[in-house]
Amino acid sequence: MRTRKPGASGKKSRWQLPQGVRAALEHIVLLASVGACLSLVYLLFVVLSGALAYNIIGGSALEQVTRSVGLAKTIFLWSLWVVVIAAMIRHYRTESVAYLTMLVGGACWAIVPLVVRSKVPGTSARELMVLGQSLVSSFQASGGALVVLGFLRVAVGRITVLASPTYAAKLAGLSGTASEIAAERALERPSLMRQCWELHFCRGSLRARCPRFLEGVSCWKRKSGCYCDQNLASQLLSSMGADTRVQVAEEMEAARGRSRGQRSGSRSTASKAPCGQCPIYLEHQKHKYRVLSWLSYPAAAAIIGLTVGHIVAGYEWVEFKLGSVLAGFQVLPHPLSDRPLQDISWVSAQGAAVLLIGVLLVGILLRVIEVAVFRFKL
Repeated sequence: MRTRKPGASGKKSRWQLPQGVRAALEHIVLLASVGACLSLVYLLFVVLSGALAYNIIGGSALEQVTRSVGLAKTIFLWSLWVVVIAAMIRHYRTESVAYLTMLVGGACWAIVPLVVRSKVPGTSARELMVLGQSLVSSFQASGGALVVLGFLRVAVGRITVLASPTYAAKLAGLSGTASEIAAERALERPSLMRQCWELHFCRGSLRARCPRFLEGVSCWKRKSGCYCDQNLASQLLSSMGADTRVQVAEEMEAARGRSRGQRSGSRSTASKAPCGQCPIYLEHQKHKYRVLSWLSYPAAAAIIGLTVGHIVAGYEWVEFKLGSVLAGFQVLPHPLSDRPLQDISWVSAQGAAVLLIGVLLVGILLRVIEVAVFRFKL
C-alpha cells in the first residue's frame, strides 16, 4: 500500500517546467547575455571611436569595418532575442520579465539609434552612412518588436490569470490552492532585488498563509505587511503555536515601535507608510543598491563616450592656458613646449584626463544611487 507523503495534497498541482529544463534555460540566458553585452560594447566602441565618421574610405578598410560591424550587430540581435525568449519561458509566471522586455526594446528603438546618428555626421563617406543607417534600422525594428512582444505578454498574462480556476480558487480562500502556490514559490530562484518573502526577516512559518506571498506582490507595494499592518499580523499569528507566537509578536511590535518613533520625530514622514523603517524593506533596499550600483559603470562609460570630444577639447584649452601662464612667469629652468604633457611618450594626457573624469563620474553616480535608495527610499 502506497503511503502519501506528509502534507501532500490530493489535488493535482499546477504544471511546472522540469528542473533540467529550468537549469538549461538559465544557462542559455547567461551565455546569451554575455554574448549580447560583449557585442554591444564592441559596437559602441566602434561607433564612439569615430570609425563611421571618415570622409573617405574604401578598399580593405571599408570591408573590415563593414564585416566587423555586421557581425557584431548580428550577434547582439540574435543573443538579445535568445535572452528574451528563454527568460520568458523560464519565468513564464513572472510579469516583470515582460516589463523588462519593453524597457530593453525601447532602449534599442530610441537610445542606440540616437548614439549612432550623433557619431555618423552628414560629412561621412556614403558607404559609412549606409552602414550607420542599417544599424539604426535593425535596432529600431528589433526594439519595436520587443516592445510589442512585452506588451502582448502582459496582456495575455493578465487575461490568463483572470480566467484561470486557480485565481478564482485563491479569491475563494481555498487552503489547498494556497499550499500549492506556497510550494511552487519556494522552488523559485530569488529575484535580484528580493521580494519581501525572499528576505531573512520574513519567517517561513508565516509565508503559507501570507496574502502577499500568495499574490506574489511585495508588502511595500501594497503598503500593508506583517510588520506594519496590525490586522494582517494578528491573522498570521493566529495560525502559529503559542511559544512561537509570543516571540514573533514581540519582534513585530518592536519593529512597529521603531517605526512610530521614527515618524514622530519627523513631520515630513508622518504621512508616509512605515516601510522606510521596516527591517524587511531596509534589507530589500540593500539588495536594490547592490544591483543598481553595477549600472553606474556602464552609465558612466556611456556618458564619457558621448562627451569624450568635449572633454578632450576642454583639456586642450586648459592645457594651453596653463602653459601660457607658466611660460609668462619663467619659473621653470627650461622653456615649456606648446604641449608639455604630450612630450611624454608612454602616457596620453587626454586619456588620463578622460579616465580621471570617468572615475569621478562613477563615484558621483554611486553616491546619487546611495542617496536615492537609502535616504529617499526610492
